[in-house]
Amino acid sequence: MSDRKYPDIEFVETDTETIESNLIALYENMVQQVPGREHYKVYPASPERLFISWVANIIVQQRVIINETAKKNVPRYADGEYLDSLAELFKDLERLPASPASAMFRFYISQAQTQSVIIPAGTRISFDGAILFETKEILEIKAGQTYGDVEGVCTTAGTVGNNLAAGQVKEIVDLYDYYQKAENITATSGGAEEEDDDSYYERMRESMESFSTAGPVNGYIYFTKSVSPAVADVAVTSPEPCVVDVRVLLQNGAQATEAVLKEIETALNASDVRPLTDTVTVSVPETVPFDIDVTFYIPQPDAASATIIEAAARQAVEDYKTWQTSKMGRDINPSYLTARLMEAGVKRVEVRKPVFTVVEDIKVAKLGNTTVLNGGIENV
Repeated sequence: MSDRKYPDIEFVETDTETIESNLIALYENMVQQVPGREHYKVYPASPERLFISWVANIIVQQRVIINETAKKNVPRYADGEYLDSLAELFKDLERLPASPASAMFRFYISQAQTQSVIIPAGTRISFDGAILFETKEILEIKAGQTYGDVEGVCTTAGTVGNNLAAGQVKEIVDLYDYYQKAENITATSGGAEEEDDDSYYERMRESMESFSTAGPVNGYIYFTKSVSPAVADVAVTSPEPCVVDVRVLLQNGAQATEAVLKEIETALNASDVRPLTDTVTVSVPETVPFDIDVTFYIPQPDAASATIIEAAARQAVEDYKTWQTSKMGRDINPSYLTARLMEAGVKRVEVRKPVFTVVEDIKVAKLGNTTVLNGGIENV
């Protein structure tokens, strides 16, 4: 659990040498109680020593199990269903289930009618026959109009429905009256898998702030993250007295849809959440654009592994993109890009873009163009 950085603890001793030494001492002491064997010793090659070593090994294995089992009762070390079972310590806070992707869809009719055309809730539209979206509300195309817009939600929870560009989801499954065509007019986003252990643990800690209403900063963060596992980062500021500005960023730096923002705003304005005097606004962070333009060089001694190093370097750039764009207030830092590339095994790096740029707490870096060049092999 990489995000939980605490000193390791042991409830019972698991060092093999220590346990074996203790067993030898106990065995020698026991035998020395026998008359005439007051000076008995266990020698390394003796059958007794081999037997004691075997017993010590069994004890160590059992103690490792005891240690791991005991750790499951401590939130910082628990995982999976063990972490779930500790929810009662945190107001019965449950792990967030997977959430589906969504987008705005436009449904067209062949020609304007003299009366409204009703498209029922649950009308399905497909990307490839397997990934389906369905409308959650009745859509009314008013008389004289030829289309209407409504939100559609993926029928499969998780990330499977994310990142489909506008116009990609257009295969109608449930025909409606006067059908002409239908398609998504915004990219699909907001889908997330079941909340992972690290996120769940952090939300458990943040839940302590919810014993009050959402007045504390961490209280607003907790209630916002509790809306959806897709929420990755939350920034809370107060630009003026009694005004709370909440900015929301989804996983992998994705921008929240209007539907997600509305859901969060509704949650934060609940009577048992928002302090009476607070006015809460929820929006996406402002963006700070940046480009990537780098050239890397491979050292001559590693020429035989040039293909592997190049692949690692390009993956390092992808990792940097994710790191740079996934948290608000994270300065645009070319030094981190250089470090990732050097770790990939390159000799040196020329970074033309980006340049260091300070990013405010309510803003997030947004990637533009990417150019990654292999400058070839150089002597050391």
